[in-house]
Amino acid sequence: MSIEAALKMADAAEKAGNLSYRKISNATGVCRTTLSRRHRGITGTVTDKKINQQLLTIKEESELVAYIEDLTNQHLPPTREMVQNFASAIAGKPASESWVTRFLHRHDDELSSRWATHMAAERHAADSEATYKLYFEMLLAKIKEHGVEPEHIYNMDEKGFMIGAIGRLKRIFSKARLKDRRFKQALEDGNREWITLIACVGVSGVALPPALIYPADSTKVQSSWVSDIDARKHHVYIAVTPSGWSNDDVAIAWLQQVFDVATKATARSKWRLLVINGHGSHITKRFLTYCHNNKILVAVFPPHSTHTLQPLDVVMFKPLATKYSKNLTQRASKSKGLLPVKKGDFFSLFWDAWTSSFTENNIYKAFAATGIHPLEPDVVLKRFTQKQPHTTSSLLELPVHPAGQDWRKVVRNFDDIVKDKTSEEASAMRHTIHHLSLENELLQHEKKRPPRGS
Repeated sequence: MSIEAALKMADAAEKAGNLSYRKISNATGVCRTTLSRRHRGITGTVTDKKINQQLLTIKEESELVAYIEDLTNQHLPPTREMVQNFASAIAGKPASESWVTRFLHRHDDELSSRWATHMAAERHAADSEATYKLYFEMLLAKIKEHGVEPEHIYNMDEKGFMIGAIGRLKRIFSKARLKDRRFKQALEDGNREWITLIACVGVSGVALPPALIYPADSTKVQSSWVSDIDARKHHVYIAVTPSGWSNDDVAIAWLQQVFDVATKATARSKWRLLVINGHGSHITKRFLTYCHNNKILVAVFPPHSTHTLQPLDVVMFKPLATKYSKNLTQRASKSKGLLPVKKGDFFSLFWDAWTSSFTENNIYKAFAATGIHPLEPDVVLKRFTQKQPHTTSSLLELPVHPAGQDWRKVVRNFDDIVKDKTSEEASAMRHTIHHLSLENELLQHEKKRPPRGS
C-alpha cells in the first residue's frame, strides 16, 4: 500500500482518537518511522522539500520575475548582484549567489542571463564596441522617451581613501641616495583606515555636496573627526559604517537626503537621469523604487566599462586622488613623519583636494570625454575603429579592382618613379605587383564563369 493511503489512515485514526503508527504500519507495510515523520510534517515529498528549501515562495518569485521584466522595459536589466539584493530584501535574509543561479534555472523560460559572470579580458575587449553602442542607444532611448534635458543628467559613484596612504607620485631622488634601497620609499603615515566618498556631478557643471563615510563600530559621528568642518564654508554629509564602505541604508539615505534634495528644485516636475555603476551593492529594489516614484531615471554602465564611460572615473577621480596624495605628502614632510594621520586630519586634506579638482570646467570635460554631453557616442566608439595602415608615400596608387591588363601600366608607373630598379627591394616590389595583378585577373575570371551544372 502507498504512503499516501497510510497517511489517510493516520488522519482518520487521529480524528477518532486512536492513532497508532505501529498498527497502521503493520496493516499497510509502510515503515513506521517514515509514516510517523511524514504525518507529523518532519519530512515530506521531494517536491515539498524543495519548496521548503526555497528562499522565496512561488508567489514571491513570480513577483520578482515581473519586477525584472519591468526593469528590462525601463532599459535597466539588473545584474546578478542586483537580483541577489532584491531577493534578500523580499526574504528578509541574505540570498546566496548559488540561489540566483537556481532562480534563473527555475525561470529560464522567462529570464535570460547574459554576461552575468566576469568575462575574459580578450573577450571583453573584442565586445566593447558593440557593448558601448548598445549603452549609448539605451541612453538615447531613455532621454528621448522621458524628455530628459541635459541639465538634469547626473553621474554618481564612490571612491575610497586610505587615510594615511600616499598614492603613486613621481618623485625626484638623489642618485647617491637612490642606491640605498631604504631611500626609495617615500615617508607616509601608513594609516589604513578606509573612508569612502560618494560623489555626484551634473552636466550643468555642478558638483553635489560630497558624502563621506567614516569607519567605526558605533554609528555616532565623533566630534574630533569633524572639528575642521565649518557649516558656513563646507557643505558636506557625514555617515558611519563599521567598514567605512557604503551599504544599502547609506545608499538610500544619500538618494533621499543628498541627491533628491539637491536636484528636485531645479528639475521641478521633469525627469532626472542618474547614471551609476551597476555592480554596487546599494542598487537595491528600495533604491530603484524610490527613483521611479520620484521621476529619477536610472541608467547603469555596462560591466567593466567605467574606465571608458563614466565621467567621474575618466576625468574627476584622478586629480582628486593626486591632490589628496600631495597634501598628505606635504603634511608628512612638515611633521617629519612624527605626527600620525587620524580621522580628524582627513577632512582638511580632502576638502582642499575636492575644491581644486571638482571644478565646473573639469565636470564639463568629464561629460564631453565620455560622450554623454554633448551626446556624441563617436567620442568613445572611434577608439575602437580599426585604423587603416598609414603609408609613408602616396606616389603609387593601385586601382581598387585593377583589370589584368592594367598591371603593365602599374609597372610602368613603378618604373618611372623608382630610380634604382636593380635593388633587391625594387625587384621584390615589382614582382609583388605583377603577382597581385595576375591573381586579381584570375578572381575576376572566376566570377564571370557560369556556375557548375548551368
